[in-house]
Amino acid sequence: MEAGVNINTYRHEDAAIARAILQGDVERYGELLEKYQDAVYAIVARRVPADAVAMVSQDTFVRAYQSLSGYAGNASFGSWVSRIAIRSCCAFWREQMRHRARLVSMSPTQSQWQWIEQAAACRKLDEADYLVKHAEANGILEWLLGQLSAEDRTLIESAYIDGMLLREVAASLEWSLIKTKVRAIRARRKMRQLLESIGESL
Repeated sequence: MEAGVNINTYRHEDAAIARAILQGDVERYGELLEKYQDAVYAIVARRVPADAVAMVSQDTFVRAYQSLSGYAGNASFGSWVSRIAIRSCCAFWREQMRHRARLVSMSPTQSQWQWIEQAAACRKLDEADYLVKHAEANGILEWLLGQLSAEDRTLIESAYIDGMLLREVAASLEWSLIKTKVRAIRARRKMRQLLESIGESL
């Protein structure tokens, strides 16, 4: 898809292409792939390790093709496939939970411990601002996300890092809005408890 083009722009065109594919003109799927591969790649790249981006992106388009009959055409294919991309990322982390060796370390690294100690001792606003921008802050966030379930990780990344509305996250995860709100509260509470437990050990 061209840079700067809203993914909702092509709704009617996408629906026509999807109908053609479902009627047997499968070669036209390449048009949708070419149009939206960059958008899908960007979504996936924010959520999985760099060495898994290509695989998860490809999996997204395979899932989309297999589910194409479920594309109603009331939004662009890009909006629809972006939800599948988020679910594909969730599936990736669910698989990693079964194979812990590929997950981030289950405890902070030595440099991350040092960052936590500095943050705990911070008394000035400019110092705090510097620490938040420090690379170790991202490491701590990644460690915290690694302690969540695949679904809760996807929820936190989508709502609080990517800035999606909770109703959009709910649609992507195929949850009710109430369930999404409850899971968000519980996931934030777990992350806060993890940070507090770290602070108590300093």
